[in-house]
Amino acid sequence: MGISVTGFAAGAVVDFGGFPVNPMWTVTLPIGAIFLGVALISLILEKEVAQYDEEQAKRIALAREHVARPPAVPARQNHPTYENQAFQAVR
Repeated sequence: MGISVTGFAAGAVVDFGGFPVNPMWTVTLPIGAIFLGVALISLILEKEVAQYDEEQAKRIALAREHVARPPAVPARQNHPTYENQAFQAVR
């Protein structure tokens, strides 16, 4: 919002003041308008973004509750891996 106000003020002085300045400074007025639009859009969408973040946090928490746990493997039992099974098949 500060950039917008600064752009509008500088642009108004350059465009409507009649001072002999470099014509490249006339870009400050449109920059002020652009940043005003960005600031207004961010203010409008602020509540929507907060609501979306809350919904995603609820979904993540729900997904963590329902994650399938792998079955416990007994400690002394030898379970061959896929590679071991392949080597045994070749022998």
